[in-house]
Amino acid sequence: MNPYPPKGLIVALITPLNKDGRVDWESLRRLLDRVVPYCDALMIGEGLIGEGLSLPNPLRLELLQVSAEMVAGKKPLLLCPTAGSTEETVHNITFLTQALKDGPARDSAFWVDIPLWYHSNRKLPQFYQEWKKYTPYPILLHNHPLLIGKRKRSLKRTNIRTAVLKRLAENEQIVGLIQAGDLKRTIHYQRAVRARRDFRFYDGDEGNFLNSPSSSGVVSGGANLLPSEWSQIVTASLEMSEDPARNLLLLKQSQKLRELSQVLQKNPAQRLKVGLHRLGWIPGTKVLDSTQEGASEEGEQLASFLQANFSLQTPP
Repeated sequence: MNPYPPKGLIVALITPLNKDGRVDWESLRRLLDRVVPYCDALMIGEGLIGEGLSLPNPLRLELLQVSAEMVAGKKPLLLCPTAGSTEETVHNITFLTQALKDGPARDSAFWVDIPLWYHSNRKLPQFYQEWKKYTPYPILLHNHPLLIGKRKRSLKRTNIRTAVLKRLAENEQIVGLIQAGDLKRTIHYQRAVRARRDFRFYDGDEGNFLNSPSSSGVVSGGANLLPSEWSQIVTASLEMSEDPARNLLLLKQSQKLRELSQVLQKNPAQRLKVGLHRLGWIPGTKVLDSTQEGASEEGEQLASFLQANFSLQTPP
């Protein structure tokens, strides 16, 4: 097992659902086949774009397990086990560790946990020390203040404290952080983990990455729609090109991705599903994420973007 996930493009895959709110497995396989050639890793069941925190827990466990079987080790998998309590989260990692043990993803699986969804900063380092008893797989932390702010409970903090992250980084099972917060905090976080040379630090905000790319890569929802373009931009950010023509092309693509990022800023899961539906990749636009209710209208901005950048033909 490689203890570190790859640098590059991490696609936060949407979860296609049928009218009954169950996973549309055929559409999931089609989406996986579409993005796998372009990504460096896949994130399944992500809290906002993948609607992992809105899916009933048994369904989410099924989603993570079946996705691992479908990908069959072709790319590393970042699986999100976060639940509403410490007990349920521990249950999830225990169950999935057993499910993955003899499968094709056993050597390329990572956890992506959103700790403040169910745990405070207090005694968080001690809590993750306990994970070694339950699972051998490496852990990526996800700091997502916008998502935590939507939690329907009283919270003192919506970010992992910098001092707490410094202590968390002493745990070798924790191999990286996905940071979806502001740039100032990002700088403080980077200083806190500098003792870990290989510690992965991914941008969890596409706009932040396009403005100032991190050294490890980005978690992208927009890559559900534009996997090739996102792949080229991320590769270029990690390997700077001296070819002026290529740089000009990448600049144009970057502008396209900025526009898409703005389109998806509100209600990303819903808008991605509307876009993929109009392109013929999924049959419906069902979402379970209650924070995205009222977003059934695709909006003029999304319609204009799709019209300008796609032929809107059903895929073969």
